[in-house]
Amino acid sequence: MDELTLLRLLAGALDRTDPPPAGLDDRVMFALEVDAVDTEMAWLEREVLTGSGARASEHSRTITFDSASLTVMISVVERADGRVRLDGWLAPPGPLRVELRVAAHPDSAVHAGADGRFVFDNVPRGLAQLVVQPPSGPTVVTPALAL
Repeated sequence: MDELTLLRLLAGALDRTDPPPAGLDDRVMFALEVDAVDTEMAWLEREVLTGSGARASEHSRTITFDSASLTVMISVVERADGRVRLDGWLAPPGPLRVELRVAAHPDSAVHAGADGRFVFDNVPRGLAQLVVQPPSGPTVVTPALAL
């Protein structure tokens, strides 16, 4: 058996026993679509799942992203209609433009208040990413997350 045949057999065995996750290609392409050339990546610092409301029938996640210049914290609250609400805070605070990208949906943007607070309500489920654009300095992009 020659080396090329052996490599093909090995590749076939790996495809059957340890295939790539479903949708991996789509997730990678979504994350690479950010148009900003001067971009700073924010990294996932921590994620906490909690019950909220009087009887904890609603669930929320608190997610914190850190970059060299900015921290972005969001609370993702599940709505009764199957959509989500994102409440967010920027540190250091400031009235920065915050864009929400959700795969297969139009992008939306808001401006954070002087206190760094921003809200996206009625957000569809899907792969999402936040892009924060300060007036000067690099654009900060979060990793994609599933809503």
